[in-house]
Amino acid sequence: MEAHNYTSLKEQVWNTLLCSGCSLCATVCPMKTIYFSDEMPVSYNLCKNEKDNVPCGACYSSCPRIDTYKDKYGLGPVLNAYTARSTIPIEKQQSGGAVTAILYNALERKLIDRVVTVGQDHTTMQTYSIALSTPQEMITHAGSKYIWYTPSLLALRDLIEAGITRKIAIIGTPCVMQALRKMMESDNAVLNRFKDHVALLIGVFCTEIFSYDRAMQLFKDASVHPADVKRIDIKKDMLLELYNGDTVTIPLPRDLMRRGCAHCLDFTAVDSDISAGSIGSYEGFTTLITRNRTGEYYLNSAIENGYLETSTLETLDKVETFAQRKYKRNKK
Repeated sequence: MEAHNYTSLKEQVWNTLLCSGCSLCATVCPMKTIYFSDEMPVSYNLCKNEKDNVPCGACYSSCPRIDTYKDKYGLGPVLNAYTARSTIPIEKQQSGGAVTAILYNALERKLIDRVVTVGQDHTTMQTYSIALSTPQEMITHAGSKYIWYTPSLLALRDLIEAGITRKIAIIGTPCVMQALRKMMESDNAVLNRFKDHVALLIGVFCTEIFSYDRAMQLFKDASVHPADVKRIDIKKDMLLELYNGDTVTIPLPRDLMRRGCAHCLDFTAVDSDISAGSIGSYEGFTTLITRNRTGEYYLNSAIENGYLETSTLETLDKVETFAQRKYKRNKK
């Protein structure tokens, strides 16, 4: 019997506001008794381990805030670093569209079956977990949606339960990558049905995630309807590019950041196979860091099939500056 279950997780992580919101606890729970409400995990109190001593502990074993998260920061392992852009026309691409190109190629070449990522309602800008199965869906859902909080892994649970795929790529923020890597390295048998299906982890550079409800209040205060927003860029302020050509600047209050983000030290998603972001490259290009041979394989396949243009990134100094800035801010 596992020494820990959701009660331990609740005491150590949920009640102390350490929760990253990665949503892996809700994803791996065999009884589906964990869900998210107001951006925080909640349980129906139907844990089979606690009620009937059924061996589990999957939620505790995969939580990135238990034991390991404090050591995840900096550049992490770097196999190679590139500046890249997609050769595929992508209307809503973020920076160079390199992640879309890599996954477009992987789906087309049958290297993967599904991509778990974040979708968005374009009238409300509300985000949700989604699984994509075709190259064209990658184009349709291109662009970073990792601004607002989303329990982004719930689509992974649906895929595993349906039993329709064996090779899954997952895009996510650093905390999501931490959770998935911890799951894949765990000896908890309950997690096997998930980790055996994960083929590729792509992490996005992340300073923080914002609360959707509070952000929408800022939009309202600025007289901006979310349906009118074409693109969002986060600098010192939030820059909104509207479909009519106007640009609106919204100052970012500190309390817009999700509470759990204040405990994250990782900017570059060190636990991924490939990390991606705009920092460190010229406008219109994506910075890519391959962490291991898996990441390099998927990147090279996209290059060889003509979907991705790359050149070696000579320095990661700017990326490291951002990584250190986040570390110092949150280490306090």
